[in-house]
Amino acid sequence: MPMCKKCGSGRVVKSGVVAGKQRYCCKDCRCNFREGDNRTNNTIAMKKALCVMFYGLGKGSFRMLGRILGIDHTLVYRWIRSFGESLPEPKVSGEIMQMEFDEMWHFVGSKKTNFGLSKPLTVVQGEPWPGCSAVVILQHSEGSMTK
Repeated sequence: MPMCKKCGSGRVVKSGVVAGKQRYCCKDCRCNFREGDNRTNNTIAMKKALCVMFYGLGKGSFRMLGRILGIDHTLVYRWIRSFGESLPEPKVSGEIMQMEFDEMWHFVGSKKTNFGLSKPLTVVQGEPWPGCSAVVILQHSEGSMTK
């Protein structure tokens, strides 16, 4: 008896004949497979690798990659998802407690001092403790004077 193609178990039973080939069912994971199932080849492996690589680089969407490679976009999605699930969990250093990404860095990085109808702002940046950054943006009150 063959080994299960999904979990590698040897506990398989015959489960009919499909397209002239014996079909098996794994008792452990309930996966159905055929002996000598050759649905994958070098061309498909190359397409999978290209999809994962281009999507990982941010160079294409599922639909665009599907059109270029002549395959369905849902298949591209399944390939990329299965590759992503096979990766180990990312490890985050214990030093990072909280991190928030926002579009505020565009504003702070451009050193703007007003917004809207030329209302003045006060922008204060600081580092309360090593590795932590704080940015406070305040509008001037009505009675305040600015330079």
